[in-house]
Amino acid sequence: GFEGTMVLTIIVDRDGLVHNVRVARPLGLGLDERAAEKISTWRFNPALKDGKPVIVEVNVEVSFNLY
Repeated sequence: GFEGTMVLTIIVDRDGLVHNVRVARPLGLGLDERAAEKISTWRFNPALKDGKPVIVEVNVEVSFNLY
């Protein structure tokens, strides 16, 4: 089995869409690319500042447990 946690850095825009996905801590085995592809399709509630949506940079941890 294989297990580990990778970290991706993403930008979440004012609409909650994901942009600029970068691998901050890789795992290899093709898992980095697969996780980046999947996270690119996610949608978030946008961050708010003074009640207005803002663009933010977020680190996302992805854990894998392969048996």
